[in-house]
Amino acid sequence: MVFKYPTYLFLLLLAHFLLSSCGGVKYAQILMLDDVLDGSDSIPNLPVLSVRTDDIINIQVASRNPETVIAFQQQKVGGAGADASAGAGALGIPDGYRVDEEGNIYLPYIGKVHAAGKTIIKLREEITTNLIQFIPDVSVQIRFMNFRVTLLGEVAKPNTYIIPNERLTILEAIGMAGDFTPYAERNSVLIIRDRNNVREYARVNTQDKTLFLSEYFYLSPNDIIYVEPLKAKQFATQGDFVQRYSVIIVPFVSFLTFLLSALITK
Repeated sequence: MVFKYPTYLFLLLLAHFLLSSCGGVKYAQILMLDDVLDGSDSIPNLPVLSVRTDDIINIQVASRNPETVIAFQQQKVGGAGADASAGAGALGIPDGYRVDEEGNIYLPYIGKVHAAGKTIIKLREEITTNLIQFIPDVSVQIRFMNFRVTLLGEVAKPNTYIIPNERLTILEAIGMAGDFTPYAERNSVLIIRDRNNVREYARVNTQDKTLFLSEYFYLSPNDIIYVEPLKAKQFATQGDFVQRYSVIIVPFVSFLTFLLSALITK
């Protein structure tokens, strides 16, 4: 019986190993871009966004005579001001013009302007040309107000984020959401995109540098990014492993205890 306590200690260690080993994450599963070496690559053509129906665009009109541009400072949609980073307020867009179902916006002085299908630069040139007859020294600046992306799943801060500029990469979006969690499936990140009345589904591998060549490396307004959990998370979830495999583990440990006890007492 001198081996009694070492035997029980061994069994406890064995049980602990069985209960915890399946929830581990391998180093290779959290490594990103390990095949990138010193050097340089050409950047493919950057995406150029065009105005679409239901877009909200901010139009700032300036002049040396402030009275001539007061009308442009009173257009608001979406209610109270939005938090530019995230949260429920991210769905409210202040100080913008909505592009209606026919692709038009309506501005003081010039009335209807067809915006859908035009780039920001082209739309700015057209509005400036139309306004210059009313405001000779007019200066026009335009930007998107509803460029937002939604990140869900295994990121630190899942949420909807409004983007202050017109270009965002998937790596930047993940960084905004606080990076991946330890249990993120980095090599199969799902992107859901609505384009031309078609919903697209695509997966990208953020662990490989081929990511930079993907047409989904640069995100589009209203993209949804879903990061799936690794299979290891189902075992790491509290109680999940025991509930699934207790019918196997308990009889196995009991039999092993009986077997070792019989051998030692002989």
